[in-house]
Amino acid sequence: MRELTVRDLNMLNVSSKGPMISLYLSKDEAILDQKSIIERWKELLNKAEFYLLKDYTRSYVNEFMRKMRDIDYIAKLEAFDKGFIIFYSEEGFDGNVGFIRVQSSITDLVVVADSYHIKPLIRIKNNVRGFFIVTMSSRVINVLIENSGHLIKLDSYRNEPGIDGNNKKDSKDFFLNASQELNKLFAAYRLPIVLAGVKDHITHMKKLVSQSMLIDEAIIGNVEKMKSIELRERVYKILTPYYDHQELSAIKELEIAMSRDQAVTYLEDIAISAVLGKITKLFVVENRFVWGSINKRTGELFITPRQVNAHDDDVLDDLCQLVLSKGGEVVVVKEINNFKGHYAVAIVTDRGHLYQTEFDSDQMPQSLVM
Repeated sequence: MRELTVRDLNMLNVSSKGPMISLYLSKDEAILDQKSIIERWKELLNKAEFYLLKDYTRSYVNEFMRKMRDIDYIAKLEAFDKGFIIFYSEEGFDGNVGFIRVQSSITDLVVVADSYHIKPLIRIKNNVRGFFIVTMSSRVINVLIENSGHLIKLDSYRNEPGIDGNNKKDSKDFFLNASQELNKLFAAYRLPIVLAGVKDHITHMKKLVSQSMLIDEAIIGNVEKMKSIELRERVYKILTPYYDHQELSAIKELEIAMSRDQAVTYLEDIAISAVLGKITKLFVVENRFVWGSINKRTGELFITPRQVNAHDDDVLDDLCQLVLSKGGEVVVVKEINNFKGHYAVAIVTDRGHLYQTEFDSDQMPQSLVM
């Protein structure tokens, strides 16, 4: 078994001849009762079996689900994890089950289809891309970066006495020298930066760090006594409004596109635009589903009233994968009033293709490997 990271998104954007299971299980106390986590896990597996049995024999399903039932994922969750995401198919990950532990809030979900259901993962990818924490004291300044829920120390600057044995540098000189190295480091990344330390140190460092990604809110306190898990939890709370602001900025872009008649709201038109590679940015609502399938050559939609069997997928998820495969951008949002009842809106390069009475087969892309 291997632990997947959010960076494996492209690997997940594939299809298979056999069934592919995507399973999301929340461990967030703010969302669901933790006493029921084992029961909810069993319920999701039973739902997966239900869909599989629509198209496959009992003996095949029993063998296919064996690895899912043999492994105790719940025991692998860390104290700070809010849940995990399971991906499994006969072809994927060398026949093993891949999973991701997440610190973001997710909703219980199981989808059995011909491709993985990655829409919630796209939202996590958009909103949790890592961050820097700079912990400061008069003795040492540490730089930590978040990676897959863990804090890794990148560098450390110590206020050591000079080689002549003189006293340590004045704190302002120490911070000035350290900030010059910090600015070089931050210039290579586009990640939010959170400062942590006593108020005077934070105020002084804010004047020295010349980065637009520096978050105004900071962690105030004696960082030498703070544990790593406390730092992470406080940073996540600080970054929640930051990511909300990022989402609002994207929605502003959508509003401008709509005012200029550069947006498409009908699913049929979005599907055709996605197949033709005309979408620059697709917006979809996370916890909304349109079950069915897309003809990935013509863009024709086949809609069903619900998830019926082991081949039906969420059409919104398929649209996400199509747009990503064509080099477009996808923004998965919680809910947007601007959608006016639509579950998806796309910004397109042009609208000319929507007025063609029929497709020129020579202009249509070859079948996609999704």
